[in-house]
Amino acid sequence: MALRSSGRVVALIEAKAPGSDLGSHVGQVLGYAFHEGVDICVLTTGLEWWLYLPRESGPPSERRFAVLNVTKDPVEQLLEDFDAFLSKKMLLNGQAVRRAKAVLKAGLEAAQLNKEIPNIWKGMLTEPDNELVELLGKRVYDELNLRPTPEQVRAALTGSPIPSAAVPAESPEHSLPTPQEKGTKRKKPRPPHKPSAMVLWDERQQVNSAREVLLKVVSALYERHPNEFSRILEVRGRMHPTAARDPSTLGTNEYREIGASGIHISVHLRVSHAINRARKYLEHFGHSPDDLKVLYD
Repeated sequence: MALRSSGRVVALIEAKAPGSDLGSHVGQVLGYAFHEGVDICVLTTGLEWWLYLPRESGPPSERRFAVLNVTKDPVEQLLEDFDAFLSKKMLLNGQAVRRAKAVLKAGLEAAQLNKEIPNIWKGMLTEPDNELVELLGKRVYDELNLRPTPEQVRAALTGSPIPSAAVPAESPEHSLPTPQEKGTKRKKPRPPHKPSAMVLWDERQQVNSAREVLLKVVSALYERHPNEFSRILEVRGRMHPTAARDPSTLGTNEYREIGASGIHISVHLRVSHAINRARKYLEHFGHSPDDLKVLYD
């Protein structure tokens, strides 16, 4: 089955008998689709659907952007994906390819992270850098009121015996006051500023936190882009997705569902990170990050 536009094949669906091994047909289908300049090609048994961008570089596994299973995937998700990637309208206006490329890129990045992060972490444990040592040392102080030496932290990270040296600490910076500090009062750290209002698309709204700013921005995007709101699932953080239908994949128990979208977003963020995340969502939906202005106390 093929969809043609302006004399060329835009999408190609190659159907095989139920129970067929789709993997044995990938090379042939991708080769033909690449030769014909097809945007999106599909290999299916009717129950399982493999979706490819044949003109992308790399082996077949790096050109497959989605696998749909009619017997296992939620019906709503299937309908949304079929419409996004295989509907005539989305294919002809180019949105199907743009969205498929975004999904493919996100998937490849996630696969690379899944492969490389354990290796990087292993290297950090073998030869801990100063940043990791300082972070763990501060956490130890917060939990135990003990200030370990860098050597003690490195020993713990590398699995070596910890030398004795830890003593009760007065602060994260110093175990004992320096001569210059004696007789002086330490300044209490100023609490971080919190947002008091936001202006989005020239509309001012009162807010009490950065989390509320993020939620208001995402809710506004849902109102403006109800049919495309699932694109928010394409935005990922360093370790986890920032939005998901299954909130257990967000890596936190602090999340909120947006309207009736069935999509949850993570709200476990620091003030600056929450504001940056809101601007990133705006940009992802084609708006300027400068459309959001945040006012602080």
